[in-house]
Amino acid sequence: MGKDEEIEGMYTLVGDPENPDLEATNVDKLSLTDRIQKMKKKIMKRDFEPTEEQRELADKAYERALEVASKVTPTRVLLASVFMAALMFSVFAIGFWVVPRDAVSVEVVYKQGASGHVVLMQVHNYGTRGIANVEVDVTFSNEDGEVLNSTNFGPVSMMAHTSVAGDNLELIITGASIWEQYTIEITLDYESNCCGPVSKQGWTILVGDYTFETHTLDAERNWL
Repeated sequence: MGKDEEIEGMYTLVGDPENPDLEATNVDKLSLTDRIQKMKKKIMKRDFEPTEEQRELADKAYERALEVASKVTPTRVLLASVFMAALMFSVFAIGFWVVPRDAVSVEVVYKQGASGHVVLMQVHNYGTRGIANVEVDVTFSNEDGEVLNSTNFGPVSMMAHTSVAGDNLELIITGASIWEQYTIEITLDYESNCCGPVSKQGWTILVGDYTFETHTLDAERNWL
């Protein structure tokens, strides 16, 4: 074979080991692993030389990264966190203080002791507008349906974001066993300053299993 002749393709040794011959190898017979290894060698060859344009892009990216890193300081991170917290609080404050809505709730606290039972109530107007003719009717009954005590509160007017309590929102029941269950029935009625009378709302609470219970009764919310 002359020096100027080149062997193209892939060959394997066949025949007598002492006098072997070359036989062309079928590339299609290469295993998948061999092909992957061959591709890896091409990709990871060490003689890769980046172009001048690639070098410039890499240098600019590095300088930009250093510039950004120099600007990100603990103080700035803290200030950004405070700003975001203030922004979120402002959004909440706008919804709570500005957006027109009716939001009335009755808070109930029930206690029992050796002398009997105590029911304390408070009416909250969490809305952004006033309400009028607020009335609360309360009854305390035993399991037989017998009313042991009752009270009536109102009518009163309430400004936005105010609460009201008083003697007429308290019930004291003496002489009743603390080992039985009882029912507290509460009815709320009021008028919205924008929408007029609202539908009367009522709740039923079963008490007696625990010596102390709290309940928050939310009336239907009216927006805008």
